[in-house]
Amino acid sequence: MPIPKMFLIMSLAAATAVGACSTTNKGETKSELRLRAQSGDVDARYQLGEKYADATFPNTLEAIYWLCLAAKEGHVPAQMRLARLYEDQAAPEGSSASKGSLSNRGAAYFWYTAAASQGDDQAFSRRESLESTMDASEVAETKRRATRWQQAGCLRPS
Repeated sequence: MPIPKMFLIMSLAAATAVGACSTTNKGETKSELRLRAQSGDVDARYQLGEKYADATFPNTLEAIYWLCLAAKEGHVPAQMRLARLYEDQAAPEGSSASKGSLSNRGAAYFWYTAAASQGDDQAFSRRESLESTMDASEVAETKRRATRWQQAGCLRPS
């Protein structure tokens, strides 16, 4: 579905107002990168997600959104980065929030699995390491949810 021109203009204006027009490594501004990402460029989506994740003041929700769009198109580096973001957000094993973190740990497991299925050895070992911290019911629940995650859209931060 094409993005309305007025939305793109408003997005560019908003990005400029908050200083998002810093230059990227390729001489491309973040706003230009966003326009390419919005037009469906998978590499631009990945690069934009990385910029949001690695910023001085990271915007994790924006990072997850753009990385998710690239990851769903089979972009292995985006799948790996997204998995690491989810894994980093999961509560440590044994904490009172560990059961509440199944969604993040499960999402990390899902994206590591996606990358591993494309032959990424690091994804395979990270998934195995993560799985070793999960009990059998968590792994089963994660696998059960995988179909929903696969079919779900990427949530746009408001």
